[in-house]
Amino acid sequence: MSKIDTIIAAMPTMPRSEVEAQWGKLGAGEAPRFPDPLFRRLTAQLLQERRYGDVPATIRRELARLAEAEPETAEKSRPPIMPIRLSDGTRLIREWNGRTIEVLVRDDAFEWEGRTYKSLSQIAREVTGAHWSGPRFFGMRTRRG
Repeated sequence: MSKIDTIIAAMPTMPRSEVEAQWGKLGAGEAPRFPDPLFRRLTAQLLQERRYGDVPATIRRELARLAEAEPETAEKSRPPIMPIRLSDGTRLIREWNGRTIEVLVRDDAFEWEGRTYKSLSQIAREVTGAHWSGPRFFGMRTRRG
């Protein structure tokens, strides 16, 4: 586990002052006065961007283009829906009832709390005790091309 991964994993239990210190190390200016959970997620996102890279420029340009387009034009110009592909090593993080659920994506399975699962839905069921769509539980949506 990298240093940033360790910091992110510890973030839910860190005092806010330590999260603000991490924010300051990022050079992002004064820490925003967001609600604590949102501020922690934003700080974690910035840490991940520094470690793994930002959104590719092509995606940023497409998002900017869609944001400027008229709603009808934007809807018509969307590419077709495609399934989400998760790369080996991707971490999915979800907060559930005050508990942080972190899943590691493997080529053909998912790891959670030291156990291997064939689907995200199995993990979601284990966490909640109810039937959930795993991708929906982890906030994933189908994406457009």
